[in-house]
Amino acid sequence: MNKKMIKLNKKSSGATLIEILIAICLASLVMLPMILIFSVTEKVTYKSINEVVACNLALQKVEELKSRPFEELKQIIEQASDDPEEGPFKEVVLPLELNGVWNTPGVEYAREPRLSFYPYVDPDPTKADFELQKRRIRIRVIVKFIERVSGMKDTHKNFELSTIVSDETLGSGLNASFSAGIR
Repeated sequence: MNKKMIKLNKKSSGATLIEILIAICLASLVMLPMILIFSVTEKVTYKSINEVVACNLALQKVEELKSRPFEELKQIIEQASDDPEEGPFKEVVLPLELNGVWNTPGVEYAREPRLSFYPYVDPDPTKADFELQKRRIRIRVIVKFIERVSGMKDTHKNFELSTIVSDETLGSGLNASFSAGIR
């Protein structure tokens, strides 16, 4: 009886080739989705980084323009008009800025600042509040970037950030009007 048990144990102790192949197939079915998740996560992270860089470039330019005196921004818009006193005014597109330092591997960035009066791009000179309509300026920065991935078509993307700035004297109690005094 002892010899029969030894023979029985020898048959059941080893794994056949079919069992090994089935185990490998099952392991690959479990591992495949995990591997795919890692590659998708890597692509999403890469794209997120590009969008964060674009956001930072736009924010940097917005802050730079906001730090300028209001009158300087207003003058830029008025000088771009045919008649700086009465308009017509339009959104002024400042020169496209390119800087190789901004670029990252496979991505090229450019930013385009724009200025316009707000809420009316072209205030109406016939209105009594014409000068008040020119007391707020919209600063808009568009960051254009191209993602280049080898073996794929280039992806062109835009990121836009805007803000409104007001004349420092508007609403601060510093508005004053002068008229000729009678002596």
